Amino acid sequence: MYDLKPVVTASWPPPAEHCGLYDGNGLVVVELHGDIDLACAARLRTWLDSVVALRASAYVLDLRAVSFVDSTGLNMFVRFCRRALTHEAAVGVLCRPDTLRLVRAHGTHGVLRPVTTFDEAVARATGTEGAHGTTHAAADRPVRAFGERS
Repeated sequence: MYDLKPVVTASWPPPAEHCGLYDGNGLVVVELHGDIDLACAARLRTWLDSVVALRASAYVLDLRAVSFVDSTGLNMFVRFCRRALTHEAAVGVLCRPDTLRLVRAHGTHGVLRPVTTFDEAVARATGTEGAHGTTHAAADRPVRAFGERS
């Protein structure tokens, strides 16, 4: 079970209103939203690099609230996944079906390997993908906003 809590020890500001960061039992959920494009690329790339520097064992990159993404944004996602993998962390990418189609068309499906449910993304990130009977209580439930106290 994953009890996701906002990461409040981060010393860097998140880039504008494009993201939230949550932690639960070694799993870090990076929630992005809004338009992810060239206009926010520099700040978001730096922030994502800082997230990888946390050296978590598993990440879920949650793109369900992303309203628009261009090739710059998709390349940032690929960079995030590759950087996490170089630190031996696993990554699950979560997105809506329309974003899934875009990832396939862009040719990054093989790297990002996105899924459309929180359960699948957590299973991919935690190495329980395909395990019989695996369930996660946090599936598809809203998580608290960045900085919100419980």
